[in-house]
Amino acid sequence: MLHILLAHILPDFRYEDFPMRLIASFCVSALFLGVLSPSVPAALPPEVKKELSELNRELRPVTGMIRKKQVDEAKAIIQKVEDRIKELKIADDERDRSVTALKSALQRAKGAIPVSFEKEVAPIVKAKCLRCHGADQPRANLRLDTYANMGRGGRSGPLLLPRNPQRSLIMARLTADAPQRMPQGGMKLSDVEISIIGRWIAGGATFDGEDVTAPVGDSMVEKKPPVKVVMADGSETVSFKDDVAPWMVNICLRCHSGANPRGGYNITSFEQLLTDGDTGSTIVPGEPDNSYIVDLVLRQDPIKMPAGNQVQIKRSQAQALEKWIKEGAHFDGVDSKATLRSLVPTEEELASAKLAAMSTKEFSDRRLEQAETIWKRVAPREEAKSVTSANLYVYGNLPESRLEEFSIWGEELVASMTSRYKLPGGAKPWRGRLIVFAARDRFDYEEFNTVLLNRRTPRGVSGHSVVSPNFDNAYVAMFDVGNADSADALNARQLLNSLLAQSYLTRDGGAVPDWLRHGFGLLECGAVAESQYLKLAPQKAGAALATIDAPATLFDDGTFSPEEVGPVGFLLTRYLINNGGIGKLQQLVGELRTNGNAGRAVQATYSQSAANIGQAFLRTGGQ
Repeated sequence: MLHILLAHILPDFRYEDFPMRLIASFCVSALFLGVLSPSVPAALPPEVKKELSELNRELRPVTGMIRKKQVDEAKAIIQKVEDRIKELKIADDERDRSVTALKSALQRAKGAIPVSFEKEVAPIVKAKCLRCHGADQPRANLRLDTYANMGRGGRSGPLLLPRNPQRSLIMARLTADAPQRMPQGGMKLSDVEISIIGRWIAGGATFDGEDVTAPVGDSMVEKKPPVKVVMADGSETVSFKDDVAPWMVNICLRCHSGANPRGGYNITSFEQLLTDGDTGSTIVPGEPDNSYIVDLVLRQDPIKMPAGNQVQIKRSQAQALEKWIKEGAHFDGVDSKATLRSLVPTEEELASAKLAAMSTKEFSDRRLEQAETIWKRVAPREEAKSVTSANLYVYGNLPESRLEEFSIWGEELVASMTSRYKLPGGAKPWRGRLIVFAARDRFDYEEFNTVLLNRRTPRGVSGHSVVSPNFDNAYVAMFDVGNADSADALNARQLLNSLLAQSYLTRDGGAVPDWLRHGFGLLECGAVAESQYLKLAPQKAGAALATIDAPATLFDDGTFSPEEVGPVGFLLTRYLINNGGIGKLQQLVGELRTNGNAGRAVQATYSQSAANIGQAFLRTGGQ
């Protein structure tokens, strides 16, 4: 092999020209000189080893300093050591004991530094976790949008156990194999990120922010200086509330609100309106020429805002904005932190205010005009007559004597209900009277559903009631089904009574489930216990109730069809009265008006879950 080595070193070498003794001597010399062997790293100079040992000694007080809450001082020492190691340019693979000992000590010192939730953990959570575990429909009921919500955990239990990362669910999820690993469908967190979260938990998972309910990472967002709100003093010629806010809400708020407002400019509240956007000084009180918003809506050619120019700001509106800013951008509302939307009444609110301002006579006259207008829309070719009583305005194409009969029946039921279900201060059940539309045949009645409500009329439905929250509408509509009793339907008086009772229950326009409206109506319809229609209610409801898998859904709207909701509602309402009294039923109605959720309203009224009450109802067959 010697001749091969020599040939590699000396290209002109010829083996036969050199005696073996000389060849062997050459190779030994080459090895000694390092020609044939790889380079060996030079040992660290003694002075470097000595300095490394001194750096190691400087790290020793770090742990004690951290225990004494001298974290900044400890960090300064660690930083000094790290900087000096870089200056010495020691190789990463250096095996000298002085180097390895220093690196180990440095790692222990850095590991002892408490992890900041706000500065280190929150940015990771915000960037990697909130897509699935934010405030909107969080997966597994786990919300990580605030420190407080992180502590609540989710469907799988607590998210973490302070000082025990090995048993913390979050660490198991972050280090698991796909597809169990989180973030699901995303890149695995880096080792550094996982280490930060693990060390934070090991240190007690403490919070170093100001508000545990604040959005995660909120403290790291650059805070804009507080705005100064100057209240209006009456000297202004332009009102923000009346002249500026309405068009801002309707035109600008769509783009300049929410978590990611256009241009970084959010106008959700008055205070936010005065805060600068990404482009700088949007509104400078007293200086419209320096207010970027004025330039955008008034002076540029073409006008830049609103973006896309889908809805134009009128020149008079832009000029009002300019003058408002020139006068100091004063606020004439009540709460500058409230939403601009709350300053601007909706069309419904404006209509309600207009109705509320009407006198009793004005409201009654309006109701009479409304009856004529609705009838002309529904049956323009049918001449109608009317009968007016204390609480009702009966209107339809029946003979006047029949309308009079309907009026008498209706007033008798109203008197009965007001005596049993007292109204505050002797108030009337319906402001301006309740309209009773009485049609001669089914076709005319169906037109009320088709023309006014844009819906079909099921065969088993012969009438309905409508009372809107602002009393804009208050009427019942039915057709004359005749006076004969039937196993399949209520007679005319019973149907009228049922609809009036429904309207009485919803007289303030509050929403209650259909089963309760129809059930209460049937209980008050005047049909005797021997009525074939009511006797057959359990049989008619039986098929619908047999399909119920979750008893709590009995109380929800939409569970039953229009043909089923009457018999089911009758049995369920009667069951609640028999097992809790009429007082509890009235309490339930109040809870439904304020709560809206049927399950929570039932729980609040009867101190039992809707599922338990529904199960008992189904078990007893509604008795």
